[in-house]
Amino acid sequence: MTIKVSVVIPTYNSSATIKATLDSVFNQTLCPDEILVLDDGSTDCTISILNSFGQRVKVFQQTNQGVACARNVLCAMATGDLIAFLDHDDLWHPRYLEVQCRVFTDYPGCVAFFSGHLDFFGYGDFCWRAEPSDECRHTEIIAPLDFLKRYNEATGPFSSMSFCCIPKKVLTRLARLGTEPFMRNLSGVDDSYLATLLPLIGPVAYEPMPLVAYRITDQAQSTDKLKAYGLWVKVFESLSKFYSDYPDKEFFTLFRLIFASKRRQYAKRLLGAGRIREARKQLLLSLSNCRSPFSLWKSFILLAMTGLPS
Repeated sequence: MTIKVSVVIPTYNSSATIKATLDSVFNQTLCPDEILVLDDGSTDCTISILNSFGQRVKVFQQTNQGVACARNVLCAMATGDLIAFLDHDDLWHPRYLEVQCRVFTDYPGCVAFFSGHLDFFGYGDFCWRAEPSDECRHTEIIAPLDFLKRYNEATGPFSSMSFCCIPKKVLTRLARLGTEPFMRNLSGVDDSYLATLLPLIGPVAYEPMPLVAYRITDQAQSTDKLKAYGLWVKVFESLSKFYSDYPDKEFFTLFRLIFASKRRQYAKRLLGAGRIREARKQLLLSLSNCRSPFSLWKSFILLAMTGLPS
């Protein structure tokens, strides 16, 4: 079976990294059928760099609307059977698409395909020190409930769209559910919205072979944790109806348990910022999210702490 692959890259002010990122795509052992890049209103020389690649890259532009909007637009334009996401500062091993397509062929019932990754720091080059071998492949198929739990306990292995490929047919199914893959008002955690939605569609494949170099910079590390946890709560608020309507009520039970935990985590950061009233509100809401005795006990303890001196 011939698989058509679309690579989609949202970008914004990426003049320091976009050339290396695109070079990692050009160096693939399995060449993609199309490379789509959407510039989200850059103010540096990103567009000039993109245009220098000529017809090898299809370049589009929009006014700055956030990464979630850019990803949705790219998904709508992509024509491949498999959509391979890549952020504008990360790098793929030359065999990334080859391995992902092979896993896609082996497990066509999966709704997402994640690979392992390595972290590296700064704006310099990255050198792949080991050649991944097919003998090291150990693809894991993660059942929907297990993925929902694992993703929310330790997001790391699934924390970037640069490690992820999604079949086009899955994006079509999301449209039928009445949602875009990436929630526009949740830029920054829009990938978490998609990842938390995936268990309602099917299992996920994870190939731990490290085939992505995930770039960490000071700019990337300056995330506002308080804001991020607030957005996480909004992710769960947005998905609550999908889970409550799902026929298998075990999904909604686990969803509510995780939702209560997200509210507690947000409340802790609100307390740290001295926003006591807002923290209490989140803790009270967490009590209604889940009736698990242990969850209730943790929420009550934190709620009691809000009355203590700072």
